[in-house]
Order: sequence, then C-alpha cells, then structure tokens
Amino acid sequence: MQAQGINITTNIIYRDNTSSMKLENNGKESSGKRTRHFHIKYFYITDLIKQGEVTIKHCPTDEMIADYMSKPVTGAKFKQFRKYIMGWN
Repeated sequence: MQAQGINITTNIIYRDNTSSMKLENNGKESSGKRTRHFHIKYFYITDLIKQGEVTIKHCPTDEMIADYMSKPVTGAKFKQFRKYIMGWN
C-alpha cells in the first residue's frame, strides 16, 4: 500500500465487546477464572497493540457495520448501513 502512495499509520479494529477489548489490551493480567485456560498464542493481538501496529476502538453494537454482512438487519438500520456502504451521502 505504501509503495502505491497510500500512507498507513496504524490498523484500527472496532469491537463492541468491552471484555474482549480489556483482554486484548492487558493480556493475561486482566484474565479471570474463566479465561485462565486461554493459551498464550491467543494473545498475539496484545503483542501487536504493544508494538503499535494495531489499535482497538469501541464501536457500539448499533453502529457495527459488519453486522450488515453477518446478521439479518431490517428497517432504518438496514437503510443506514446500506447508505454508508454504497457511499451515498
């Protein structure tokens, strides 16, 4: 991408689950009883965050555009997401 003149600073991952965001940002330090069994390889994202390659940001469930492709969305929400994806202003 950079060779084609597109400047990329960091990758942003939008999440609507704050518990998973805490695990990703803090790693094993924020794990509790139910998450202690997670293998260290699942905390690869934590290393990427520390290196500054990835940023995790919260996105409310009502604004999660990925839902348009993965769940049945109807009504005003469907029209809002369709408008955004199609680039209609």
